[in-house]
Amino acid sequence: MNVYIDYTKRLEKIREHMAARNIDVFIGTRTVSLTYTAGAFVPWRSAVLISKDGYAGLVTMLIDNARLNSESWLDTITPYAPIPGMDMFDIVVSQIRANGWDRAVIGVELGHSPRGNTGYLFATEYEFLLKSLPEATFVNALEVMDRASYIKDPEEILLLRQASAITDAGMERVRESLYIGISETEIAGIGEMELRRLGSEYHWAVTGSSEVASGYRATFPSNGTTQPTDKIVQKGDNIIVDLHSCYRHYLGDLAHNFILGQPTTEQRKMADAYLQIAGTIISSFKAGNTVGQAHKTISAKIDALGYTGFVIPSFGHGLGVLGHEWYPAIIDNDEFRDVVLEENAVEVAFIAMSVPGVAGMRLECPVLITREGGEPLCRTPLALTVIDE
Repeated sequence: MNVYIDYTKRLEKIREHMAARNIDVFIGTRTVSLTYTAGAFVPWRSAVLISKDGYAGLVTMLIDNARLNSESWLDTITPYAPIPGMDMFDIVVSQIRANGWDRAVIGVELGHSPRGNTGYLFATEYEFLLKSLPEATFVNALEVMDRASYIKDPEEILLLRQASAITDAGMERVRESLYIGISETEIAGIGEMELRRLGSEYHWAVTGSSEVASGYRATFPSNGTTQPTDKIVQKGDNIIVDLHSCYRHYLGDLAHNFILGQPTTEQRKMADAYLQIAGTIISSFKAGNTVGQAHKTISAKIDALGYTGFVIPSFGHGLGVLGHEWYPAIIDNDEFRDVVLEENAVEVAFIAMSVPGVAGMRLECPVLITREGGEPLCRTPLALTVIDE
């Protein structure tokens, strides 16, 4: 797919958010900041530097310097090596001094997250900056990249649609391949092979690549992380399959539920409730709603159906480039409650539902925020797929 991304426009957007917070220089270390700015895959510990007066550059690991000079649009890519005097923040501080920013207001990315490899500034790195640049003023600048990458340009939405189409195809290939006796790892491999065949560049999930759970493994309390194992699927097993694509650095995320055999009465009841909750989530992803309002509406639906306590109270997360799979999360907390869902943002509708002795079901589906409500970017049906052959 030939889609042009205007990276200079993207930098202008970042600088607007810097200006709103009186930041002269921004140092981005989170994966989202690296990918969104460089437009390339940046796997090693790295930093982007963006100044209010026009500078934009990347400091990255020496072994990736040549590749990133070829694949990133940035003109200034500086290599570092993990040895004294040449480490990443030695280079960053050197560049700050060389450009006369040593008395500037410098934005850095301080924070924490329940997710693993997010890229927040390490405490030792922050201490090094404070010691090396005593006349600079440091401020937490998480909102700069969160806000800049929140609303998607039309070109970004096209790439997200393509990533979603790839996960749809992967899930269809899984559906065609399921049989009694298949292993969870084989299911994951079948889905991943199809993603790769169609152009997926990276299995990005923070939860351990593709996830597959069957039988008792699909009913763990809270329906948490389910990396595939060598467990053999048996007749009557409920199966959760969760696939993650990455197309031109934009992410796809699709979870779907299967049963091999006829569902029990309790499983059918649960599947119907799951489908109603999914519909409520998607309809509440409406421009103008706050995260708190959406959360309240969804929670009320779950309570009315009698499944409070069986669904974790988190109903979605943001999605965009590699590294952007959190802001804003649909969680009723101080960080996100008052965030307004805006048109052309993309949220992953999420359900993690588990009833011991009955089944576990999971939904993940990217949804485009519109004025009328959410538009699912995946075409895989939300309803449970029954395979009884």
